Amino acid sequence: MALLTTGLIDNTAVSGVRPSSTLTVLVSNDDSANETVLIEGFYQSGTTKIMYVQELFNLAPGEVAQRNYYAEFDAFEFQFTVSSQFVVISAWGKDAAGNLTTAHRIVAEEVDLVQ
Repeated sequence: MALLTTGLIDNTAVSGVRPSSTLTVLVSNDDSANETVLIEGFYQSGTTKIMYVQELFNLAPGEVAQRNYYAEFDAFEFQFTVSSQFVVISAWGKDAAGNLTTAHRIVAEEVDLVQ
């Protein structure tokens, strides 16, 4: 099992508009066996992280899952517990119109392993 994180993502509003209103997570199982994924989302309130997403699911070999999560917070973080190193995760912030937020894109190579 591996624990991965996006790290804390700053989503402070500028002129009343947040850069990202949703976060799209793409999960791919590049293994030849079924794999398990746990997604947990947190938002920051003061100095406390509060969990608001917890989703556990299985992926068949070669399967890709897309999940969309609410992200209208000043700061948020997503953590992923995966059953194999062959599970690949990326995350993409989207504005209210559904456009990708360049500053909030986390490709697979940028998802950090928690030690």
